[in-house]
Amino acid sequence: MTTTKSFTDLPDTILCNIIEYLDWYHVGRFDNALLNRNTRNIYLDALKIRQVKVENNRFWNTAVDKGILNWLISRNIQVISWGLRVDITQLMAIAIGLPQLTSLNISYCSSVTDAVLMTIADGLPLLQSLNCNNCSSITDSGLMIIANGLPVLKHLIISYCKITDDGIIALAARCPQLLSLDISANCSVSDEGAVALASGCPLLQSFKYFCWQGSITDVGVKALATGCPQLKSLSISNCNSFSNAGLLAIATGLPHLRTLDIIACGNIVDEDILPLATGCPQLTSLNLSNSNITDEGVKALATGLPQLLSVDISACNGVTNEGVIALASGCPHLLSLNISSCSGVTAEGREIVKRIYKRNANK
Repeated sequence: MTTTKSFTDLPDTILCNIIEYLDWYHVGRFDNALLNRNTRNIYLDALKIRQVKVENNRFWNTAVDKGILNWLISRNIQVISWGLRVDITQLMAIAIGLPQLTSLNISYCSSVTDAVLMTIADGLPLLQSLNCNNCSSITDSGLMIIANGLPVLKHLIISYCKITDDGIIALAARCPQLLSLDISANCSVSDEGAVALASGCPLLQSFKYFCWQGSITDVGVKALATGCPQLKSLSISNCNSFSNAGLLAIATGLPHLRTLDIIACGNIVDEDILPLATGCPQLTSLNLSNSNITDEGVKALATGLPQLLSVDISACNGVTNEGVIALASGCPHLLSLNISSCSGVTAEGREIVKRIYKRNANK
């Protein structure tokens, strides 16, 4: 029987497999302990085959604080995802030193400008997912840089930036593989941008447009419902020119829709939401908060959409206990029902909601 005395005696493939399953604490111990040149070279080769995801958890936060970013770069580790928030110094190091990256989170990095996006686009051409939430200095010029430099981009969050229709038009023309887009709080984006997305991004599955004064109307929503039939999640808010025509387009054009948020769109009434009950059979999450619907509309939804898991009808003052009872009985799988600020719902209705939570907690 042959006994292996050290890692030097192991075949390369076995050492690679060992490295693949070690956590980073033990990888670091290897990094400091392996002094034999041959063994160290094998170890470094093994490191290169790892695909690392830097996630937003306690371990990686501590590791980054202690300088692991420079170590990852120096060891040519295949970091494919970076989920931690970064400062501008770290971001520039990532853009230059981690060319295999496919996912990057730069949210809340106020130092990110359009010029910084140029460095990202030049250094990280494989990016498929980019989170720029609350990078308030990014403008249409930066979005155009993203569009031109990241042709395989599939997921983009560009909320709370300074984006208009011009940037969205450029994005739609250059990123046909886009699957999800969040442009919340960019209230200058209007139907023109939505129409461009519908034409240039036919694979789009998720679109978010949460704004305090939205500019998208029935025209933009109808374009999205026609041009992006794979949409599974659609969210808009405070679009006062959105009405029954837009909802009818959603109900007839988006059979795969699972999540729909139509928030504070004041023209929505019971008759407008009736087509959803028959046209969106896969819908599991529905938010109609701060609208003019009443018990009659809620009853229709409860009858036609028994698969609903989450419903938000908060601040819908036309809804009473009768509507709550209809949802409780018609949607047996309901996990969440938000009735806050519903002036027509009494303590009896709130007690029904508590029973819903208790019923599903025991399943």
